[in-house]
Amino acid sequence: MIARRPTLAGVSHSMSTNAGLWLDKYLREQRERDTHEHEQGQATIQARQELIRQAVTIPVPEMYPAYYQRWQQALVQHGARPRSAKVQGRMVIGLGDESVLETAVALHHTYGVPYIPGSALKGLAASFTQQLEDKQWHPDGEAYAIVFGTPEQAGFIIFWDALYVPGSAVEDQPLCADVMTVHHPEYYQNKNSAPADWDSPTPIPFLSATGAYLVALTAQPGLEVWVDATFEILGTALVNAGIGGKTSSGYGRLSLDLAVADPATPERSLMLTQTSGQDAQGQQSVTPSKGAIVTGQITLLRHDKWAEVRLNKLPPSVIGLLSPDQSLGQASGGIRARIIRQEQQGGVTYLLLERVKKDQL
Repeated sequence: MIARRPTLAGVSHSMSTNAGLWLDKYLREQRERDTHEHEQGQATIQARQELIRQAVTIPVPEMYPAYYQRWQQALVQHGARPRSAKVQGRMVIGLGDESVLETAVALHHTYGVPYIPGSALKGLAASFTQQLEDKQWHPDGEAYAIVFGTPEQAGFIIFWDALYVPGSAVEDQPLCADVMTVHHPEYYQNKNSAPADWDSPTPIPFLSATGAYLVALTAQPGLEVWVDATFEILGTALVNAGIGGKTSSGYGRLSLDLAVADPATPERSLMLTQTSGQDAQGQQSVTPSKGAIVTGQITLLRHDKWAEVRLNKLPPSVIGLLSPDQSLGQASGGIRARIIRQEQQGGVTYLLLERVKKDQL
């Protein structure tokens, strides 16, 4: 049956068409539900193949690079740290989403270019942590709760949508025509039919994507040190597990460029210097000693009722800890405390704190 309205029958794709709009609204012919006539089925397949061939020729909109620059500026303003991720072959995100083609691909609603939803990046990283040896990164571990959250509390790392980097695909055409072939359809549909050499294969056209994508993460104040660990997990997952659909066939592998520099701002340079635990002369930064009085903000109440404190005038690599009897069940709020013990673990300095009142100073 004809899928377009009569008034749109003569419309052809142009150099200014949104690829997502074209795919959603301009399929020429569609087979009726529960219709099995061979000729009508072949016409539908041909119409879908034609629609996909047209979509991959639609260029990236002229205004998209300007939008991409504004997006980069917005990420900087929100304290995000960006990295470039390059697709090694093909990638297909949202393959099972609703579509007139029965297959789909995630496209930016306004500009019609492929992108990677932040939820997909977060889901991949969270799933991959189960393969790590460190149980702190397993779903019931503290590191997992900090980065990804729990049913009761959101995580402290924000995974932004990864936008297509303009000009990164061959001839700046990030969409590619692809096909998967079902060789034994009746066997796969459980129709009590054994697979045979004389079965008619069914080609299914679909879209995949190439190019590079800007991956960005943001940490809540005081937890910036967790961004590097999250990037390391995400980068390993993108290379080894892949993201999106058909990863078992090699799709969705990306290489995360950890060498891409963050925006060169004095504030960022200072933060990196402090986080490394060294001053400008390469000396170890000074951490307050036992008995010193510090102030800060409670940023996290753990499952074991210990509270983490972001300490004022100290780098993010120095974290204060309040025991359950000292945290008082608080998940936020300012405190004044005395350092009673100091421990070093994995480049992070933990200070065990004891609350003090003004009359105790």
